[in-house]
Amino acid sequence: MIPVVESENGTSKILRKVYYNNLKDFLMTDLFEGYIHGHYLWRCDICDRYFFMTTARNQLYCSTVNKKYGVPCSYIAKHPEVTKRKMKKQRKSDSLYYVLWKNRYDSIRKNKSLSKYSANVSAKAKELIDYYFNLANVDFDYAENQYEKDMELSKIYEEAMKD
Repeated sequence: MIPVVESENGTSKILRKVYYNNLKDFLMTDLFEGYIHGHYLWRCDICDRYFFMTTARNQLYCSTVNKKYGVPCSYIAKHPEVTKRKMKKQRKSDSLYYVLWKNRYDSIRKNKSLSKYSANVSAKAKELIDYYFNLANVDFDYAENQYEKDMELSKIYEEAMKD
């Protein structure tokens, strides 16, 4: 491994450049790098593809768009009418998006109890995070690209205080 310094927009990053003798070495290194960073290999019950879980929670279905149905497998599992078969139920708390939602909900509740924000602003903030969470469960592109940005606490309060 050779350390490499790359500069982007005036900021420098130290990266590793790794050379592999064959594809198997690359795949094994990638697998173990994922394990080191807390990702776990799991097989989706709907599309039968392997994916990395990003939490230690029991995530049964992947979040990639299923080519046959055009929606994420996690959405298909919640709506058995799509596949015409009953899927094993995945708890709401097993969703990757739920973890972020729960953190924001707890923060809003705590800020309300500490009287940092009024009850009206807190209620609007809760409505916003509920809306973003529901949208992330249905819209795969939004969940991948925009969900975490929209769930920033300062942005939520800023939007809640607009009205």
